[in-house]
Amino acid sequence: MTFISRMIEKASWLRFIVSFVLLFAYSYWAFIRPGFWTRAQEAAAPLPETLQGFHDEQPALAFGKLGEATSDYLIFQAVDIPFAFLNAAMITAAIALGLKILKLAATPLRFLLLLPLILFAAEIAENALLFLMAGDYIPDRGAPATAQQIMTNIKGASAMLGSVCALAAIVSAAIASLINLFRKPA
Repeated sequence: MTFISRMIEKASWLRFIVSFVLLFAYSYWAFIRPGFWTRAQEAAAPLPETLQGFHDEQPALAFGKLGEATSDYLIFQAVDIPFAFLNAAMITAAIALGLKILKLAATPLRFLLLLPLILFAAEIAENALLFLMAGDYIPDRGAPATAQQIMTNIKGASAMLGSVCALAAIVSAAIASLINLFRKPA
């Protein structure tokens, strides 16, 4: 059984709600409350992972401004990995549930479940590159910076498209579930 088939088979409202709540709670902890991300953001905004497009000098500029917040930024790159997993899990749960409830599992729409995998892989590669550049293990210009920016763009595109598809899937699944709930038995 393939990954796609398993995700659709296991899809449920409970799985979606749990993944959504976990993502929301972790996002608050990692991004909103004062912590690693907020201190790094205050020191060196805009950080390279927040920009779409290609900004050749941005990693070097941001890392040059980090100063005391460099350790916060490095720790955040590790803290961002569970966020990447939870984000991909929530998008997967939403799309899979929509496909299951709408009986679209055998259509080409099932390949939308590849988006969260692309998102997760790009996020992990981006985090690794940012950690290595900010920690002065590799140069923050040239090929490493270009590779990071490519991963950031892939991550951003797959996150946006995946989120839109997840929202459409959940809204459609909710409507279909309500219709089925109130439909008179034949």
